[in-house]
Amino acid sequence: MNNKPRLSILSLLKGDFFSKRKNVRYIPFLFFIVILLLLNIRLSFHAEILLRQSIKLEYEVADLRLRYITTKSQLMRLYKRSAIENMVFNHGLHTSLRPPYIIDNHEK
Repeated sequence: MNNKPRLSILSLLKGDFFSKRKNVRYIPFLFFIVILLLLNIRLSFHAEILLRQSIKLEYEVADLRLRYITTKSQLMRLYKRSAIENMVFNHGLHTSLRPPYIIDNHEK
């Protein structure tokens, strides 16, 4: 029969694993594993934060694009000749019915 004590999770949680002299050399490795686990958790939380910020920025870009399209269409409506005529009509200006002509100072 084998008299070697078995390593179990229960003995590890109780601390029996660390009380033996020959297992003390594994303590730095276990601390290294714990640090890696904590680093992994930290990086996961950071990735979630970045994902939320990315989604928020995508919504903001979509909103700004809609505002750009709306503003551009309103501006294009103001550039129409009929819109300009309506705006200046209250100031007493109106569209000339005569076509434009060139004034020449050198005519005799």
